[in-house]
Amino acid sequence: MTIPTNTLREQKLDALASTYADDGYDVLRQPSAADMPFDLDGYRPDLIAKKDGGGFIVEVRTGASPGAVERVQSIAQEIARHPGWRFLLATMADADPSIVPTTAEELPTWRQLTDKLKQARALAGSGAVEPALLFLWSIFEAALRKHAIAESIPVERFPSAMLLNHMYSQGELSVAQYDQFREFMTIRNRLAHGANTTVAPVTVTALLNEVGELVADWMAVKAI
Repeated sequence: MTIPTNTLREQKLDALASTYADDGYDVLRQPSAADMPFDLDGYRPDLIAKKDGGGFIVEVRTGASPGAVERVQSIAQEIARHPGWRFLLATMADADPSIVPTTAEELPTWRQLTDKLKQARALAGSGAVEPALLFLWSIFEAALRKHAIAESIPVERFPSAMLLNHMYSQGELSVAQYDQFREFMTIRNRLAHGANTTVAPVTVTALLNEVGELVADWMAVKAI
């Protein structure tokens, strides 16, 4: 039996409200103008979660096209100007938050990612190219999610493939980088699911260099 879209959306809102309430937030569904912590030019979210002078302003959508993300990015940027507040775009396709890190606090720092890159290079240098590639993917995905948060692009909850697509559509990756990282994701997925996939050392070296450049560039912009 197909569940109506509106029902799925309400279930998503219920789950988010329950999660925030369990974490000690004061939760408001369908907030009025008087409930808003600051003016957003008439914008009304689906939910506000408040705690300790900050919190989350949440919108739930059934889908997340590049156009939809672009429309709410200006709202996310305005909210980010208020200390302690963040915008959250939630969709039916969100990754499981118990598995995927979705906040800056859950992610490594840029310095930690730099240290992890050194470890990945050491692995590759020792001939362990498959473990190096799998480790490198975790570094790359963490960097993508951190950069999305830093730039107020509300896609940090998306699964890996959606995250990569949206970061490309928002201009954060070039065409050449996108094509390279799509191929990277395919190899990584095959390895992660047990496929007998041959990984050339030169491929890992190229990816190490590309991810290293991204981490260095993004770390220079937002050192969080």
